[in-house]
Amino acid sequence: MNIEEIIIKRLSEEHLSKEESVFFDKWYQNSSNREYYNDLLKIRSGIIASQVKERIDKRKAWNQVHPARKISLIRTLLKFAAIMILPLSLGVFLLIRENKQEKVVYAEVPVQPGRKQAVLTLSSGQQVMLADTIVHVNEKGMVISNFPDKELVYKIMNDTMKTETIYNTVTVPRGGEYKLVLADGTIVWLNSDSHIRYPVTFSGNTRQVELEGEAYFEVAKDVEKPFIVRMNEYNVRVTGTQFNVRNYLNESLATTLVEGGVQIERKGKVDRLRPGQQAVLENNEIRIRVVNVEEQVAWRHGAFGFTQCRLENIMEELARWYDVDVFYMNQQVKDYHFSAWFKRSSSINEVINILEKTKKISLDLKGRILTVKDISRN
Repeated sequence: MNIEEIIIKRLSEEHLSKEESVFFDKWYQNSSNREYYNDLLKIRSGIIASQVKERIDKRKAWNQVHPARKISLIRTLLKFAAIMILPLSLGVFLLIRENKQEKVVYAEVPVQPGRKQAVLTLSSGQQVMLADTIVHVNEKGMVISNFPDKELVYKIMNDTMKTETIYNTVTVPRGGEYKLVLADGTIVWLNSDSHIRYPVTFSGNTRQVELEGEAYFEVAKDVEKPFIVRMNEYNVRVTGTQFNVRNYLNESLATTLVEGGVQIERKGKVDRLRPGQQAVLENNEIRIRVVNVEEQVAWRHGAFGFTQCRLENIMEELARWYDVDVFYMNQQVKDYHFSAWFKRSSSINEVINILEKTKKISLDLKGRILTVKDISRN
């Protein structure tokens, strides 16, 4: 196997096969390899911070700057960073030549819980940062306001809006969350690493939006104009209800109904949910099961809830919220199951203490790298 290709995939957050994951973990246990990779990660953290303004295909960008001849990954990553042309908000690095060697110098920033932040992309392509500043934007007859309580609201300014359908996009990075109120009054809470595309105003016979990541919807009732969440061949159709949709890469797509009713449409087949049920797409089939709704939507109410969950799934959730990278010193630890409940406002050290009380694992945080080690067999 080619370790450079595997490193590229990890840095690009692409899925590794089981064999690749085992190969990488063995390579990473070498101290010099670990130091080398950690330097790459610190550079990557800065690059990702700069990308909050613009979602890009990381793999495509990598290929555009990766030279034909073999050079060091650090030098290539620096070229990758250069094409971003944006300030680094989470880390700063400089290239210093000492004795013909390249050394990365960086400034660490403490790991903090996620916060309310997002990027609004207008129909023109203009991007507006949504964080601590108040913005007011006029989008072809619609007033878009970012209020002090950190929610984006759409209001029609006049009745002379063009019938042309124009779209906006809200992108929430890792370590973020955001709330928006669409033109019809529907409220959407977006979780970390999520992306929603929607019309500025709903002018047709349906109200359709497109989602990647996770969102909680409180849909304004309109029996004449169904609300549809589109995800490739999978649609969720409602007229007025509350539900949660989870559509992360490399996870089973899941829809959890809180109240009202929804129907899942896929390849001509329709499945209907009742409150307390969840539809999961597994092995190309829709499976419906009863779940603990409070746990499934805990994030919406500022908490994490896990009941006998795989550690790997728990760590993926924490990695998105605290914007850290997780590494496992032992493969078997990924399949350990844990139960835990804590606030999303908890510091990462508090979370580490909670998980370490199981006496099964130890967690070591250095910079933005969280290493997990199995201690149950010691």
